Amino acid sequence: MTVSDATGVSRRAGELFRSGGDRILDDVGRRRIQYHLLRLTLVGLTRDDVEDLRELARLAFEDADVTGQAAKIKERAGASTLAVAIADIVEQARAAGPQGSRAQVMMGAVLGAYAMVGGTVAESDLPFESLPAAAVVAAVGGAL
Repeated sequence: MTVSDATGVSRRAGELFRSGGDRILDDVGRRRIQYHLLRLTLVGLTRDDVEDLRELARLAFEDADVTGQAAKIKERAGASTLAVAIADIVEQARAAGPQGSRAQVMMGAVLGAYAMVGGTVAESDLPFESLPAAAVVAAVGGAL
């Protein structure tokens, strides 16, 4: 991203916030993480990633041990960078401190990446190849 790209995005930040927020609210109303994960296929999640992350979310929401599922995602050949990042974030959640339950961290990571996608993919000047990295950074921010 060049300085002019960053300037263009910064001048449209409010617009990106509003449009991304509208999409999130629409899908959150359905109360299913599936919709959020499917939208993240725009930045590289695969069908296998979606299924594995759904299972990770189930474990997180049940306050069960996520170590095995996180390892499965992180070690799977072909796992996307975003799936690996979310798995690592959720696995580290309790060890990292008082940021909330693993379920909250999972939702924060997914919604952070989702917010970036919802307001960015179709409407920004970011090059397509930058979107997966931006989604990972947004997932970390959302989890925090």
